[in-house]
Amino acid sequence: MNSIEYLPWDSAFFGFNVARVVINSEDPDNYRQTLKILNEQHVRLAYILVVPDSNYMNTMVIESGGKLVDKKITFCKTSASHKGFRNDIMEYSGNGEDKELSELALQAGLYSRFRIDGNFRDGEYERLYKKWLENSLNGKVANKVIIARTQEHISGLITLGSSGNHADIGLLAVNRSYAGMGIGTELVYYADNEAHAEKFSKIKVVTQLDNERACVLYKKCGFAIESLINIYHLWL
Repeated sequence: MNSIEYLPWDSAFFGFNVARVVINSEDPDNYRQTLKILNEQHVRLAYILVVPDSNYMNTMVIESGGKLVDKKITFCKTSASHKGFRNDIMEYSGNGEDKELSELALQAGLYSRFRIDGNFRDGEYERLYKKWLENSLNGKVANKVIIARTQEHISGLITLGSSGNHADIGLLAVNRSYAGMGIGTELVYYADNEAHAEKFSKIKVVTQLDNERACVLYKKCGFAIESLINIYHLWL
């Protein structure tokens, strides 16, 4: 059977019922039953996750009104230490939300499904990424907020958290004015150093397959693809 998980945080944030559905079966009757349950539970938005090679189920979800909004790709590598940094990379020591940090957080979400989905029309993407930054700074979703400084400006941002026995990169962005200086690479290496120092055997990051620049960066930094899954938004 397909897995249905109701999402209290998302529901409270957006103001309507949200659920995540993982498609585990290619039986069309199971999918129809899933849709029936979602409607009975007054779910307004369902995130539907389907493996890319299941052409039949991807087609079924599209035919039922699902919109492909993310080809979610997870990268993973063994944590390691790095030296020889050319840029000023450090842990953020501020205790409030900096305007430059806020702008970088929004830049990190340019390929976000919450920005791509046109059904979000009330600034949800902006509110979501600002909340992500806020919860990173207060330690709710990140252990460290790491920045790059260039000419007295915050030129880059990366957040590092953990899940189980591995470290997780969350937000990552570099100010376009400082592109080409290797800041993105060194932010990733710094996060890798921190993961290694904290004795995490692996470090992972989730991004979008369509975000080609990010995918190239992570591969350059030694990450390999761990998984890929299609995410649809189905509005009910």
